[in-house]
Amino acid sequence: MSIMLKCYIAIILFFALVPEAESRQSKQDSTIFKALPLAYFTPETRIAAEGFAFYSFYAKESKRKSNLRMFVTYTQNKQYLLILPWQVYTSGDQYFLNGSIDYRKFPEYYYGLGNNTKETSRALYAFKALTFKSKSYKRLKKDTYIGLALQGQWLKPKFPEMELLFEDVLEENGREGYGYMGFGPAVMWDKRDHILSPSSGSFVEFSPLIGVGKSNHSAINFGLLSLDMRHYLALADNITWANQFLTQLSFGEVPFRTLPTLGGPFLHRGYYQGRFRDNHSAILQSEYRHHVIGRFGFVVFGSAGRVYKSLQEKLYKNIHLAAGGGLRVRISKKDRTNVRLDYSFTSDSRGFYIYFAEAF
Repeated sequence: MSIMLKCYIAIILFFALVPEAESRQSKQDSTIFKALPLAYFTPETRIAAEGFAFYSFYAKESKRKSNLRMFVTYTQNKQYLLILPWQVYTSGDQYFLNGSIDYRKFPEYYYGLGNNTKETSRALYAFKALTFKSKSYKRLKKDTYIGLALQGQWLKPKFPEMELLFEDVLEENGREGYGYMGFGPAVMWDKRDHILSPSSGSFVEFSPLIGVGKSNHSAINFGLLSLDMRHYLALADNITWANQFLTQLSFGEVPFRTLPTLGGPFLHRGYYQGRFRDNHSAILQSEYRHHVIGRFGFVVFGSAGRVYKSLQEKLYKNIHLAAGGGLRVRISKKDRTNVRLDYSFTSDSRGFYIYFAEAF
């Protein structure tokens, strides 16, 4: 039996057989705290050992559930990660705070820029990076929010000598790395019934960002527009059809790890994270989600997308496709947030993912 399959089975048995962790109960009987050891596999990390903590709760008079999470990870590829995401609704849902702090020490493959890069044309480099993202919203009425988006990244790379693939990165960002801060308005319309595992409702978010910073090579000035639209259709009490369209447009001297990308556990599963990278991106994802019994369910999904250098390019040409399926295991009997176990395939790669919460 492969190590990958053993990890897969171990996760299922853990959530199925281990009793509930200690939790503090609210009036809705749904305040939950979990602290768990996990093991998972992704194409970017291979086997990973992780410490995971999850706290979900309702603020006073809030109809939406908040959560705080922490991930501490070491991987088979000698990667270190510390990720602290939060999604918090304040009393009466007047404010919504959404963000994350991400520190990682990572060897990673770089495939170059463009929509037609080859799987075999890649080069390994290493980096340390601290990334901060925050969107602070004020509710205007019902499900409509307006707020401020902040984003910053500080990156210290180590590129191999005499590797031609990195010429475009070095020309824009230099060999010593970069740092930037970005800010801009954000608008959100959110009718989802659950943040991490929606079964009905819609979500639209538009966020234009202006970034300023510096590398050892030059000043950094760029713009980044993001439009994220999602819809969740309840076909039955235990069946959801989920869809997402995401497009990102960038302008100016954009740091290479901030450029729009495809691949990874959230966008275009099956492709290595950052497999395709360029000035602009567009992706459509669709997923059939079926809760079967108890803590278990399954999904079938597909996605289509591409990156492009210029807005004049035709979006319908050279589309990259991916498809797959997986299992879902709920972390608690009192909350429908899942650990997902997905397998996806593409024309030139495969991906196996064990991850917390839905991809979208």
